[in-house]
Amino acid sequence: MNKTIKVAYFLQRFPAITQTFIAREADWVRKHDVEITIFSLLPQTDKVVHSQSKRLMPFVVQSPYISLAIIRAHLFFLRTVPKRYAYSLGKLIRQNYREPLTLLKGLGLFPKVVYFAYLLKEGGFDHIHTHFIYIGAIAAAVASDLTGIEFSVRPHAFGLFQRDQKCVREALGSADKIITISTYHKEYIIDLCSTLKKEQLHVVYCGLETDLISPRPATSPSSTPQILSIGRAIEKKGHEYLIEACALLAQRDIDFHCQIVVGQDDAARRLQKLIDEFNCRDYITLVGDKSQEEIVSLYNQCTVFALACVIARDGDRDGIPSVLIEAMACEVPVVTTRVAGIPDLVENEVNGLLVEERNASEMADGLERLIKDEQLRSRFGEQARKTVIEKFDILSVTKQLADIFRAS
Repeated sequence: MNKTIKVAYFLQRFPAITQTFIAREADWVRKHDVEITIFSLLPQTDKVVHSQSKRLMPFVVQSPYISLAIIRAHLFFLRTVPKRYAYSLGKLIRQNYREPLTLLKGLGLFPKVVYFAYLLKEGGFDHIHTHFIYIGAIAAAVASDLTGIEFSVRPHAFGLFQRDQKCVREALGSADKIITISTYHKEYIIDLCSTLKKEQLHVVYCGLETDLISPRPATSPSSTPQILSIGRAIEKKGHEYLIEACALLAQRDIDFHCQIVVGQDDAARRLQKLIDEFNCRDYITLVGDKSQEEIVSLYNQCTVFALACVIARDGDRDGIPSVLIEAMACEVPVVTTRVAGIPDLVENEVNGLLVEERNASEMADGLERLIKDEQLRSRFGEQARKTVIEKFDILSVTKQLADIFRAS
């Protein structure tokens, strides 16, 4: 048995429906003698909360922006470690001044972050962990500077690729450990931060409960082949290219229906307008937010899963989308693109099909091929689940995380 360690998760907002992978990680890492507390910097806004997030709510700490307890925490650090207090505030400003809005957010949260740091010190925490090179990482760095507790960061697309790269370089440089989600991310970080030591960088995939998210008989079988895609209506998901690919399939008289789970907002309405322009309303349906249980049911009813990821004009891109891992765990054959970390998961012609980004014709060809070839779907599906079990099983990857935390 390992000695139980206490780990603080600093998250910008918890729970968040678009970040189920974080809830999954936090829930399962507890099975490796890790006692976690989630410090949520901002309040919950989503109406739909997955069951996994609900289980973690007893471990969530929130705080107002100012209170008597917060004032006392500031006075404590000013009295006991005034140089550390000044250094942490100065570093926050120095690392983020190139992005005024980010700096304002960091300064606005600074009072409660100092209070959270006080709770860490009083609670005897061993490690601080955060996701995204953004608000969570800023807060984790402040808490680490004030307490001397090591912190790790798990970079994802927005903070790593879209922010000012000098800000990103400095933020990464202040972390004790960087846990990337793919070899693509690791290589990108090495190129960006040449001063990082090899032992600071780790590749740990986002894990999945392969026993819970698994192939099951479809609840309502359909004779019409079903294409499924899931992702917010944002550029990097490439939905417009999937819609165009579906228009091409319709022109080829392919029998199919495509369902895209995108939520409901102005961006989703713009996608609906594009569907109408392609005259594909009978072929494509946009769907609002779904619970995790509903999502798993959709995987098990679809014929093919498609995700047309692209590198957005502002540099944003996916890492290894969790929906791809989930679909493959359900033995659903996938068609997706060669963007960022996706080739770590999908091996072309072995467990799925990879096409070039922004190429609707290639996407349509891949979809048509899988729709028409049941034997190929079966072979890809079996290999897909095998890949997920071998490389992305949640118990295995959270054991890797726990070992990294424990080595602090």
